[in-house]
Amino acid sequence: MFLPENIDLAHSEEYNLSIRLTPDGFSFSIHSPADPSVFHFQGTSIGNKLTYIDHIKKLIFDLGFFSQPFRESSVTLVSPYYTLVPAVYHDKGEMKKLFRFNFHEEEGIVLSDASPDGAYHVVFNLDEEVHSFLSRNLWNSSFHHHTTSLLQLFEGFSKEEGHKSSFIDFHDTSMTIICFSGEQLLSANTFPVMNAHDTTYFIASVWEKLAFDQRSDRLYLSGNVDSQKAVTDILKKLIRHVENVALKPAVQLTDEERRTLPTDIIAALCV
Repeated sequence: MFLPENIDLAHSEEYNLSIRLTPDGFSFSIHSPADPSVFHFQGTSIGNKLTYIDHIKKLIFDLGFFSQPFRESSVTLVSPYYTLVPAVYHDKGEMKKLFRFNFHEEEGIVLSDASPDGAYHVVFNLDEEVHSFLSRNLWNSSFHHHTTSLLQLFEGFSKEEGHKSSFIDFHDTSMTIICFSGEQLLSANTFPVMNAHDTTYFIASVWEKLAFDQRSDRLYLSGNVDSQKAVTDILKKLIRHVENVALKPAVQLTDEERRTLPTDIIAALCV
């Protein structure tokens, strides 16, 4: 594997390393907070020849540089299994019990990712062996859920609104729907994207349950929107105000990267 010439891992402490885990994929990015021109992203799918953890171990050992002392080393998990807990109710000792109450059959270590303003925590689970391995092999690693950067990004948009706003990010084989009323967070959920009918039904159900107004409230789209043309065509017929989210990352991205990078990665680069 070759990194761009402007990334010199002899000075790894100048860069941020970010790993992104999905149910069937592994990707990483390296960027320099001090130089917007320095950014590299690379991903691979995880096949069936090895177990999930063995595939991750092979990638880490084969590439060989993940254990270097980066400025920051973070791991982001993409998963539909999470719940939001307001800070006033957050008790680290009770998080496992709360998560198990909502997701009875999910196993692994339960983690908590605080929102930047500390108002709430995203509670999620990660395979314990994966967590242990990455904790040992990354320099001072931190673990996050994919919704955390999305929540921060979309909250910034919602502050500019005087009504309800719904944000839908199409990513991987899923969509994450986050809703606000002004600055107040109403809900956050991740659903599978199966077909246009089911996808539209999930979105319409969220709008109905939260009493959104099709004439005045806003729907914002991000992520792999081009692949969901059938869905967006239907939404534009049902909802008056539909538009794409304009992202302004602090690094220089090509048009291809802007179109194909997951929104949670770009969102983390916007702060």
